[in-house]
Amino acid sequence: MSNKPKISVIVPIYKVEKFLRRCLRSIQNQSFTDFEVLMIDDDSPDSSAAIAKEFAKTDKRFKYFHKENGGLSDARNYGIDRVKGEYISFIDSDDHVHKDFLKIMYEACEKNHADMAYCKFMYSYFNTGLKLPRPSSAKTGVMARDDALIALIHDSMFQSYAWNKLYNAKLFTDHQIRYPYMYFEDIATSVRLLHKSNKLAVTAKHLYYYEKRFGSIVGTMNAEKITDYWRSILSQRNYFQYIGEYEKFKPAILRFAKKAHGINIYSLIRQHVLNLDFRKMKYNLDVNRDIYEYIISEDYQAVPDIPEIPFTFVQPGRHKKEKKDKKFPL
Repeated sequence: MSNKPKISVIVPIYKVEKFLRRCLRSIQNQSFTDFEVLMIDDDSPDSSAAIAKEFAKTDKRFKYFHKENGGLSDARNYGIDRVKGEYISFIDSDDHVHKDFLKIMYEACEKNHADMAYCKFMYSYFNTGLKLPRPSSAKTGVMARDDALIALIHDSMFQSYAWNKLYNAKLFTDHQIRYPYMYFEDIATSVRLLHKSNKLAVTAKHLYYYEKRFGSIVGTMNAEKITDYWRSILSQRNYFQYIGEYEKFKPAILRFAKKAHGINIYSLIRQHVLNLDFRKMKYNLDVNRDIYEYIISEDYQAVPDIPEIPFTFVQPGRHKKEKKDKKFPL
């Protein structure tokens, strides 16, 4: 590895001792070898740090960093500030990758002079070893920036996940793009990165293996996460409106907002059913409608940074816990 590797791989680490060794080995065994790995220990309380240090000790390409706990976005940003590579890849520490992941993604960018590359991914199930492809109509080739952006906003052919992509490091450094401290931070960020790109190189090969496990952000939706889901969508509209290009992407954003409206109705009802608490369900559904209307409103005024949602959900079941705590203090 040279002092300036071709690719910097950022691996945020927190409570992943079960999966981490598999993740790091899949990176270590890449057919493309000119890379560095920044293992960002977000103050993980389990044995993840010991596993990461093993790799740092035996392979000079692996670099271990410890920081105070700040969450996924903070760990990614910490890594971005320390990369030396020409390109950046994010691999979540419970996931793993095909042995040619870096090779194919790097060649896609280099041969097509593209600032970003995308690959398809598979759902991985650790306990069974099963892998199932995530359906996508994406085809190998090159997409013009605006066409790729519309597809990304639609959230069908492409998704905004940070991890199944390769980025020219200049997208982050030249434009000071970082991940906001919120859930669904990649939805708020990926459109900015792609907008600053010249084009998108696409490979239809399934090179990334995303671990499906209980406790994921989407699988444990609550009032805070639903708010951030809306906030991430609002941030897309806000960004394009602020730079004067909203009309170009308006149909895609409205379509995504309508889709999110339906998803959040399901998530809210599910939360009330799971908590056997229906007293604020109508209120929450009304708030969900108000947020949707706020996002698609012609009167919305853009702001310079990530916008806030001016409406608040009530998490069902919380007031019950508060009463119990008052009655039975620890």
